[in-house]
Amino acid sequence: MRNTFKIIYPLIVGMLLCIVQPVTLWSQDDIKDSGPALSASLDRDSARVGGIVELSLKYRLPEGAHLTAEPEIKGIEGLTTVDRQIGPGQIRIRLLVDQLGPWKTRALSLGYLDKEGKSQVLTTGPVLLTVTSNLGDRPAEAELKPIQGIIPIRPLWLKYLPWSAGLLGILLIMSVLFWWYKRGRREKSSIIPQIPPYIRARKEIEELDAQRLFEKGHAKRFYFRFSEILRKYLGSLRGFPAVELTTEEIARCIDREQDRDLLALLRQADLVKFADRIPTPARKEEEVKTALSYIHETSPVLETGHETDVSEGMAQ
Repeated sequence: MRNTFKIIYPLIVGMLLCIVQPVTLWSQDDIKDSGPALSASLDRDSARVGGIVELSLKYRLPEGAHLTAEPEIKGIEGLTTVDRQIGPGQIRIRLLVDQLGPWKTRALSLGYLDKEGKSQVLTTGPVLLTVTSNLGDRPAEAELKPIQGIIPIRPLWLKYLPWSAGLLGILLIMSVLFWWYKRGRREKSSIIPQIPPYIRARKEIEELDAQRLFEKGHAKRFYFRFSEILRKYLGSLRGFPAVELTTEEIARCIDREQDRDLLALLRQADLVKFADRIPTPARKEEEVKTALSYIHETSPVLETGHETDVSEGMAQ
């Protein structure tokens, strides 16, 4: 009996294993092939800077789902993509290793459209690559060599030398022309004598009176110009800026009795300019005569006994 059991027991166990094993293998395959999934892997574990690695994304979509023409892949932002190839169940992406230190993707995701046309996403974890230096295991001890010998180049200033020379020549010519122009003006001014102040003042008053501005109703214009002529003459005669001073300031600068008559003319002109006080034509004529008389009394004619002709001075 015991011997019979020893013979039958192994047979029974063998039959049970034959029955159970196929069921178990079928269950594992069923789990492996069912449902959507995404996995990621690199073609190597390490690479040097400047190398290219290939990222493989293996995907399985639900029934009726499909990828778009350009499927959206997230997680590789910040990495340099060289190219990508999309095939059934797999996407290959070639990436450039352009940084030292840890090279790592983010969590990866792949977008697709389900059978109803709605956007869905498959996700998987990141992948990591060890980046090695091009200088070997001891980069600090590596000796760098130039790619090629030193190539002499043309100095930069030689490139701009013709332009600089041309600009310098133009400036030199302009300087010579300006100097010649200024010299000509100086020579001309030295040839033409300056008109004495008393002759200029007398001539300007006579020309102003000949314009008959006062008679035409422009009394203010007449007295503004009349006062300006007298102030210029007084300033050139006494050596202070009478044109820039008020009448009262001029009064404080006068220390000669003969200038008092001119001061009265200036005050009368102020009344016309600023107080709208219009004198009679007779008063205006009297003031013009007084001004000419003052110019005559203060001119060098009384000291030399004759008046220098302007045209004679110009001839000299």
